[in-house]
Amino acid sequence: MACGAAYDLFFAVAILFFTAPAAALLGLAVPEDPVYLRLNGIFLLILAAFYCLPALAPKRYSGVVVLAAGGRILGFLFFTWAWMASDTTVFLILGVADLMFGVVHGFLLWRTGRSPAQPELNTGA
Repeated sequence: MACGAAYDLFFAVAILFFTAPAAALLGLAVPEDPVYLRLNGIFLLILAAFYCLPALAPKRYSGVVVLAAGGRILGFLFFTWAWMASDTTVFLILGVADLMFGVVHGFLLWRTGRSPAQPELNTGA
């Protein structure tokens, strides 16, 4: 989850503060009106912050890991569709990265042997 947080933070900073150089590096066009692009940068900042919770306390925030794994799989599907629709290779690369994060998140959650339906008991101790 910490790697996922760093990955999303990297892209958030690139979108918000280095838009033109990041777009040029990835071979993407910057939209004429970048409002929604910057909003996506803010969402990535929030997502990176949420990923820090299970990175620090994975059993307590196992539900976040489930959502992260599912979200990464959806990201893979979206980027794969974007790649097929545009033949822009960077979309395939981003999709594979999301798939890898999704699989790793799911595997590590499974490996803990905990289900999000089994919350920790707070005994006050």
